[in-house]
Amino acid sequence: REDLDVRMLLPPAGAASNRCAEEEQVGGRPFVCEVIDAHRMPSPYDLTVVTEVINRVDTYKKHLDVTDIIVDAGIASPNRPVSAENGERRRRYGCNPDGVDVACMSYCTSSSFKGLQAETENKVKHYGCAVWCEEPIKSQEELDARLGVAVPVKIYQSTPLRVLHRRASGVRTRHVLTLSARLVNEHWFALHLSTSAGTYVKEFVHGDCGRTKPSISSMLGCKTDILRLDCEGIAM
Repeated sequence: REDLDVRMLLPPAGAASNRCAEEEQVGGRPFVCEVIDAHRMPSPYDLTVVTEVINRVDTYKKHLDVTDIIVDAGIASPNRPVSAENGERRRRYGCNPDGVDVACMSYCTSSSFKGLQAETENKVKHYGCAVWCEEPIKSQEELDARLGVAVPVKIYQSTPLRVLHRRASGVRTRHVLTLSARLVNEHWFALHLSTSAGTYVKEFVHGDCGRTKPSISSMLGCKTDILRLDCEGIAM
């Protein structure tokens, strides 16, 4: 349900404190795995073993992804250089090199499978973005002032140009529920936001040639682009 280049991560450290009570259960994307004609029923212990094998929890090592410096803005500064101690962020359930980790595997009813997608479409999604802007922004105060829109904000999105060849043209209304930005340098900042399901976040950042209104680009009054987009959780 995300673009191919969008990672599904856990929220960054401290993000939970900025969320309302009903959004406390924010984590990865829920899923249901159905096994047809199983030869035997796995025990709860078997599910625990499978989880650990998938996550490879016994091989976990601290690792700093340099691109996290932008999304988790504030890690690096002249007085606080990047290191494994101040740069590492536990953004996954495990350390599988293929990038897939799972948590809390348990049995569920058939109704969970049927209603999974319908439930997800009505939930709040949280994102982290690394954003570039064409015009220099001199300070955090300037960035806050230029993005000083009251949230929640209603946005109008025409079908994005990148999917227009396979989806009908139309305009739909979505909502950006929370919005915060932190300056990394005069051309880069981290953007964290929560939106209603179905929001085209990339287009909200760069504006899609004016097809999304308002957008981060229109708020700043200059060209913007998005280097990385991470889904940081779904409030279920």
